[in-house]
Amino acid sequence: MKSILTSVLLIVLLSCNSFGQSCNCSHEFNFVKAKIEKNYAGFKDKVNDRTSADYDKWTRSALKRSGSMATPAHCLFLINDWLTFFRDGHIQVGRNRISKEREGADLKQRIQGMESLKLSDDDLAGLKNAKGITGIYWDDDLTSRIAIIRSKTSFRDYAGVVISSKAGKWLPGQVVLELKSGKHTLKGLRYDKYYIPENVSLPIKDDALGEFKREGSERTSAEPIPEATVSSKALSSKTLCMKISTFNQVNASNIDSLFKANESNLSNMPYLILDLRNNGGGADFSYKAITPYLYTKPMRLIGADVLAADDNIAGWTAIATTNGMPADQKIFISDVVQKMEQHKGELVSFSEDRDITFKSVLPYPKKIVILINKNCGSTTEEFLLMAKQSDKVILMGGHTAGVLDYANIRGADFSCMPYMLYWATSRSRRIDQGLAIDNVGIRPDKYLSPQQNWIEEAKHFLENNFN
Repeated sequence: MKSILTSVLLIVLLSCNSFGQSCNCSHEFNFVKAKIEKNYAGFKDKVNDRTSADYDKWTRSALKRSGSMATPAHCLFLINDWLTFFRDGHIQVGRNRISKEREGADLKQRIQGMESLKLSDDDLAGLKNAKGITGIYWDDDLTSRIAIIRSKTSFRDYAGVVISSKAGKWLPGQVVLELKSGKHTLKGLRYDKYYIPENVSLPIKDDALGEFKREGSERTSAEPIPEATVSSKALSSKTLCMKISTFNQVNASNIDSLFKANESNLSNMPYLILDLRNNGGGADFSYKAITPYLYTKPMRLIGADVLAADDNIAGWTAIATTNGMPADQKIFISDVVQKMEQHKGELVSFSEDRDITFKSVLPYPKKIVILINKNCGSTTEEFLLMAKQSDKVILMGGHTAGVLDYANIRGADFSCMPYMLYWATSRSRRIDQGLAIDNVGIRPDKYLSPQQNWIEEAKHFLENNFN
């Protein structure tokens, strides 16, 4: 490995990778802290008489460390670490999803700020048979080949350098991992496909670092998960499989079209597999077309309240102009905003507790398997809480993400770094009823292992147990 260290050409873009006088990490940290304290619907639950001393200590430590963070990426690492106090997947740092113009400028800045390392052919040849942590790895979706090398700085012990990647993801030479040694894990940051660093903890295994598999090792998953936003396939004369990758509001019309196109199959085939794996949520109205097929008895939905803070009011006002928003939803949001304006600083009713009822139960499908995994969250979990009340439904796979109790995220640009902060604006009344699911998730009725083909297992289960 010595040859790698001596032959690496390090390109550091100081003008983009370091802070200017008007933008420093301490300033950015205080900006994020203020946004969370004023707008996050779960703040008073998470910082209370029992936890306030721990919160103050955690915050003072983060603020002190922020003075030594010299790059936006390392500053974001610190901020993300501070945000873990709240243990809420609906507090996120990401890209600007509202303004394409602003996101374009931010993306350019993030790419310019990336560190690059050049590896020679000899370096790569030496890594092919490397032992221990260093070596050549594939990322989890097998789209990028990464060299893990020793590259010690005050922040890291190892760097992950892109050897090759699919078009539109990363560029060769970019450092997309910065990792510090631990006893059984490597901790640090990883860049996502939008060049936004996220904190990671990668368990050290014989042939893997977390989800990064060493080149030449075997895959553990028995099947790829389709990436199409919606799709359907008749697996047999009895079983129909339908895939929905997202409940995002822009996918709502696709979901409606999918169910209309399959009306005949849904009316005649006894079994349905609804594949929701990796569906991270979206908007509740997106699954409206599915609900009648699930129904066997009234399904109880527990409502939520929304925090009437100024940033939340602005966020909800803006969301009503989003493309694809149905007219009735715009009216609903306008009513909510009006209540928020009249009760600033309070939690006001966002949605009431209610029962969903239909006049009759559809004879088909008779049984429905819904496939779920750890990447199912938010609106998808809201859908599952409703669906699991049906006598038709069996949940199969793994437990869900557990990010629903505080929901309906809205966001704001960082004050000077090219990122956007998102937080939950609503609080479910399930919390007060002892029915919270955050950091627990929804458990399946039948667990499946990564080594199994989940579609085949669901088909076999349906066709052999419900004649």
